[in-house]
Amino acid sequence: HGTTRDVIEDLVNIGGVTFRFIDTAGIRHTTDTIEAMGIDRTYRKIEQASVILWVVDLLTPQEQLESMAATLLPRLTGKKVILLFNKSDLVSDSERSAALNLFPQLDANRLFISAKKGENTEQLQQLLVEAAAMPEIAEEDVIVTNLRHLEALNRAHDSILRVQEGLAIGITSDFLSLDIRECMFHLGEITGQISTDEILGNIFSKFCIGK
Repeated sequence: HGTTRDVIEDLVNIGGVTFRFIDTAGIRHTTDTIEAMGIDRTYRKIEQASVILWVVDLLTPQEQLESMAATLLPRLTGKKVILLFNKSDLVSDSERSAALNLFPQLDANRLFISAKKGENTEQLQQLLVEAAAMPEIAEEDVIVTNLRHLEALNRAHDSILRVQEGLAIGITSDFLSLDIRECMFHLGEITGQISTDEILGNIFSKFCIGK
């Protein structure tokens, strides 16, 4: 068995929610310096994470699980945790029942999975989406609830980025105005008709563009 001090990260969209998955070194007692560095990095990622997926190998000896729990559980206080019992296809029903009694002090959703056979992957995705539910909304927060509006805002944002890039490299106002008009068009999809000529005139009267 071995581990690494590196972490692997990737973005995955589940049910319209974008998750950044971070695969870290496994946690166990070790005298290997590099492995210990990987475990320290795991602890740092736990502090930063919004949701913890704790994967427990059901074939791991009980004493090893208890040692792991003694180290890990204090770091999970106040965290959203999903406890995943992997290799569920290799254990008996009685062993499954016993696993549910592990770590009674941990407030977590518990799910049996089989990475090899894909057991309960849909249930896991649902738990993740539920765990990522939005917190309480503050009065000053801006929330977009209409998908069409969100798409229009994204297109407007892309247009503004092109304007910024054009300004940086000295693109003339004629070309910049195309992207500005496009941005106004997409904003107009949300707010109603906008006089782009008036806005462009205001912009070009205040800034020296394309010289």
